[in-house]
Amino acid sequence: MARSKVFLRTRDIDWAFTSGGHYIHVSSAGGDLPAVIEDRLFEVWHVLKNAEIVCESQDVIFNEQYLREKFAKMVDNMSSQERNFRMEWYVHSFRAMAMRGFYSFDRDVSTTFEESKYHWIAKPGRLIREFHYELPEITLGFDPEWLEGRDIVAIINNVTNG
Repeated sequence: MARSKVFLRTRDIDWAFTSGGHYIHVSSAGGDLPAVIEDRLFEVWHVLKNAEIVCESQDVIFNEQYLREKFAKMVDNMSSQERNFRMEWYVHSFRAMAMRGFYSFDRDVSTTFEESKYHWIAKPGRLIREFHYELPEITLGFDPEWLEGRDIVAIINNVTNG
């Protein structure tokens, strides 16, 4: 079901898919959605809502370099304690998705909608149990970290349309 550009660009929509045995969660930050995901969005949300913990919080791996760069841009007069609080608040939902077995990505809001770039924020470390989610399968043919700094939506639309 196609949604209007205004609808998509005014909401932070969580969506997910699987590729090569990896589960990938994306926070749209007002960006577009791939058509294959948009058609199954309610199914995807149901999976995300019911996903179980498969990785302990302390085992989640963060993209430390990206997070340092993102939060270094904050106002200089902000205390390190305030900066750390804001970073912890920011990573909370990405940690939660990594704990459920997902590589978790966020759209860089400093990029245009037409040239959206996404950054992986967190991924699962040591798993405490096996798991499987029924999500759209998209054959990307590479490790999810390769998506760092790329337009995930454009890649998926090219894969599924070409």
